[in-house]
Amino acid sequence: MANRYLTASRRRRNCLREVPRVFLRRALSLFCSVFFALPLSALGSELIRVAVADDQQSVTLASPSGLIVEGDRSGRVEKKMTVSPASVGARPVRVRSTQEFIGVNGKSYRGWIELRKKRNGSLVVINELDSEEYLMGVVAEEIPFTWEFEALKAQAVASRTYALYQKKRAGNRPYHLRATTNNQIYSGRRGERDSTVRAVRETAGMVVVYNGEVIPAFYHSSCGGHTEDASELWDIDAPYLKGVDCDCQEISRYGLWEKRFSISSISAALGKNGYRLKDVSAMAVGTITPAGRVKNVTVRHAGGASSVPAETLRAAIGYAQIPSVFFETAMSGREVIVSGRGLGHGVGLCQWGAREMAGRGYDFKSILNHYYPGTSIAQIDAH
Repeated sequence: MANRYLTASRRRRNCLREVPRVFLRRALSLFCSVFFALPLSALGSELIRVAVADDQQSVTLASPSGLIVEGDRSGRVEKKMTVSPASVGARPVRVRSTQEFIGVNGKSYRGWIELRKKRNGSLVVINELDSEEYLMGVVAEEIPFTWEFEALKAQAVASRTYALYQKKRAGNRPYHLRATTNNQIYSGRRGERDSTVRAVRETAGMVVVYNGEVIPAFYHSSCGGHTEDASELWDIDAPYLKGVDCDCQEISRYGLWEKRFSISSISAALGKNGYRLKDVSAMAVGTITPAGRVKNVTVRHAGGASSVPAETLRAAIGYAQIPSVFFETAMSGREVIVSGRGLGHGVGLCQWGAREMAGRGYDFKSILNHYYPGTSIAQIDAH
């Protein structure tokens, strides 16, 4: 009998000991379900203002559920409205959808749309939204969404870092970034893909920092085998933007390329950019960086020889025509043969290199540390 009561007593004590464990398990389960259900803005992010359209004479906004105009107390809910510069005064017009997306000239965006009149009388269209939601429309536009997941995560962190760095530098400008290759391509809802949205979510709030400061996390498509020192291209001398070796050539579709240009086409392109060179006869590589990229080309013409920055030449002829300044030149009659490798400026993260590293099992933090040496990953505070 005593043993039976002792057993029952032990069961009661065990039950009491189990109560906190059961409670903790349930509490943890509840916490996780709430945490992962939170909007990204609650996980640590900032507002970003993106110029999605410029010099507009008419902007059409639409939402099947209705539009809300900030400050309008009439109670009216329009499903479509067209705004012209004449209807915008000194204060901008701010509009959002009653649901998640608002249509702007046929494209869909999250957050608020702000219409501002410029000095030239046209409108600039600014999309104000949470930085994490902004990134959902960026990453798949900057890197193929079918690539290895760790490469997508590396891109998400690099794009977030770049955006927040640009925000700090925006000053009094009404927007932080443009939705173009001038900054980062952003196309709102159209740019969202499941894989890249997941990459944004799994790296929510993570940025690349050096000595506690967000860095200008430049990136490019393919470096051609070695990234470039930023000080060789721009006025940026930073230890985390020095050149590093890269194995992108193992897989990059831009490993090697060759382009041919007539002398007359080069002369015409440079002429549109302020170089009045008569009777151009030849072009050759001038100075190069330690990594092998061309800094200047020498153009021979009737007046002698002129030095032209390689990036100026590339911009004049077209970035698609000259994918990078990692090239050599040769003359063939009245043609210039440009043979090169890589795509882009070559500074910072190499996307094809990131893919190659991810394919070998490296995680996104290792990838970022390789291309931004001496940096670390930090979590931004919620705002």
